[in-house]
Amino acid sequence: MASQNIDPAARVTRVKEAEADGPSKKDSHSVSKRTMEQLNDVELNDVQVSDVQARSIEKMSEQPLLANTSGSLPGEEDVETSFGAVHVATHGNRSKPAILTFHDIGLNHVSQFQGFFSYIDMEPLLKHFCVYHVNAPGQELGGNTRPATSVYPTMDEISETLLDVMNHFGLKRFIGFGVGAGANIIARFALNFPEKVDALFFINCISTQAGWMEWGYQKVSSFHLRGNRVTKFTEDYLLWHHFGKKTLEVNHDLVHVYKESMLKNINPVNLASFIETYIKRTDLGIKREMDPEKKKITPQFKCPVMVISGASSPHINETCESFRLFLQGLGYVPSLSLTSLTKNRSRASSVTSAGSAASSSQDTIESLKEQPVC
Repeated sequence: MASQNIDPAARVTRVKEAEADGPSKKDSHSVSKRTMEQLNDVELNDVQVSDVQARSIEKMSEQPLLANTSGSLPGEEDVETSFGAVHVATHGNRSKPAILTFHDIGLNHVSQFQGFFSYIDMEPLLKHFCVYHVNAPGQELGGNTRPATSVYPTMDEISETLLDVMNHFGLKRFIGFGVGAGANIIARFALNFPEKVDALFFINCISTQAGWMEWGYQKVSSFHLRGNRVTKFTEDYLLWHHFGKKTLEVNHDLVHVYKESMLKNINPVNLASFIETYIKRTDLGIKREMDPEKKKITPQFKCPVMVISGASSPHINETCESFRLFLQGLGYVPSLSLTSLTKNRSRASSVTSAGSAASSSQDTIESLKEQPVC
């Protein structure tokens, strides 16, 4: 900029001289223009962020997964099933319709769903539901290592544990929400017990058996995890599995949170068992069949299904909006509109920023006074 060669003292002097001449219309515009030039040229050299709190699963897990908007306290408990105990976390009023979630490999209900269900747009929606987060055996936060003699259940057997979970909580039907391996597990349950599922919402669901490349990578990862450690190879594979190449390259903050927090909170031996079960999965055998006679014997979902997949992780706000519209299409919360979500988001933003607004404004004024105009 040409103004960078002007002496700051000379510039301020000229502004003061213009002000001393009186508020003539001719000079008013000139003074205003020069003042704006000064403000535009301010360099925020000493701006510092105070009270920095790095994002991490440890800090996030100290807060409730969902806001307590229904009057019911969140709870966690181990539910005994035909294939061992599974850890289930519940949030919301249990008299409301049920949403049952299941996580992907290398994650649990906290690391997989906390960010999504804590998103501000989900708050008004979840007042109308109770969420049941099911963890695969041994995958919960701080889970104990399973005995070496225990046999880890197959994908079909894990899906059958959902029936025991439903009986434990007295559920008649639920809306399934699964990601990756969790989506495959819920899909198996929906094919075997179609009368107990109202709808399915899947992210990156794989219906086929593992290919040779996937089998090889996960087999090596499982071998390393059996040594009760997460090696660089396993870490890189899990990062690629969850985020893909693009997110790894551009979203360093998200990847850092996963590496520093999530991978430290999983039980390597238990994860190895889950991975081995996942790569041994069978094909779901589903396909779109148009022939009426063949359709009767071909495995198909009997409920509405929405599937989200892609090379990169979906944007959370777009996923929330898709989930809301999907539920509304099924007849749930028809009165909830985008306008109400926007108001809720604005209200939350106002509450968050109100406490620091006055001090931030004062700090900005002081900074403008102290910083030289270059």
